Amino acid sequence: MFMHVFSYRLKCLVRDRQTVFWTLLFSLLLATMFYFAFGHLTSDRESFEPIKSAVVDNQAYREDTKFRQVFESLSQPGDNQILDLVVADATEAQRLLEEGAVSGIITVGGEAGISGESVGLTVRERGIHQSILKAILDEYVQTSRTVSSIVADNPAALRQIIRDLENRTSFTEQVSFSDATPDTMLGFFYALIAMACLYSSFWGLRNTIDVQADLSARGARRSVAPTHKCKVVIADAAAALVISFAEVLILLAYMGLALKISFGNQLGLVIITCLTGCIAGVSWGNFIGTFVRGSEGVKTGILIGTNMAMSFLAGLMWVDIKHIIDLKAPVLSYINPAALVADALYSLYVFDTHRRFFVNICMLCLVSAVLFTASFMRLRRERYASI
Repeated sequence: MFMHVFSYRLKCLVRDRQTVFWTLLFSLLLATMFYFAFGHLTSDRESFEPIKSAVVDNQAYREDTKFRQVFESLSQPGDNQILDLVVADATEAQRLLEEGAVSGIITVGGEAGISGESVGLTVRERGIHQSILKAILDEYVQTSRTVSSIVADNPAALRQIIRDLENRTSFTEQVSFSDATPDTMLGFFYALIAMACLYSSFWGLRNTIDVQADLSARGARRSVAPTHKCKVVIADAAAALVISFAEVLILLAYMGLALKISFGNQLGLVIITCLTGCIAGVSWGNFIGTFVRGSEGVKTGILIGTNMAMSFLAGLMWVDIKHIIDLKAPVLSYINPAALVADALYSLYVFDTHRRFFVNICMLCLVSAVLFTASFMRLRRERYASI
């Protein structure tokens, strides 16, 4: 009897084209939009290239030997090359900037400031290359002024300062948790997968509506059927889980094979995460369908609103919000299924241990068990008067 109910429920859900669109096609469309918006910024796609920049060949530049030495060293070809420097007059440099051939124009000398240390940067737009140029110039000016101030008070210290500048000591150590390169942009794609798992709730809501006699004709017919309600609820949930999990697998295949989004080298655990996320999604839909009183439209509206709120807190629209929630209200991170799925995926990519991953999976299982049990107990107690 269970397989009979399961197979027919599976056929019924697959024919719901509207829900299929929002749970599958919408996720695929959103993944494509994310890819074209900032997918090319992920670290595994783009290696650093020297920043094309121009320096104005004026008298101040020609007389400032230390400036030329520093920036010529930054322009030396090799693995450590940062700048691709072009020396040109002001008119030529401006032309290169307007054509987009260089990211910025560096000008030595000018208005107030210590002679030989006043530098300016002219850019046409804001971007990461312009920010790097500004950081380089700021550090040069700060170091030059510090050296000038020290030498003015103690000229004998010049030799020691030069040695210290040539052999800078780092007092911090970079520690990597794994061989993977942390990438903030991946957070958007992982949050998208979490949203797709959470959208399994639409199938759970569909199930509860089709089993309640006061909400649909189908629910009225199923309520008078001789099949035990426990078998009906479990068979419906299993059918919803099969469809939603298949949809998430299609999304994973599309993102991994077509969009080349990295999921690390632990694909099995990624699939387990998605399966657990889909279970949580179906349970959440069951919970909303049974505990929210009102019509199907009211239940659907509340479900959409809560899904988008949880996806937002998981970093779908603003990736930094997840870190803010972890600091300000960490309890939300442990009860939000979308945040748990996104964090589990990212922990698999970044960390070489599974402690954090299993914490997320266990919390997902706990949330799913609470939601599903509460929903079933509520459905079990429902009674309808004969008319």
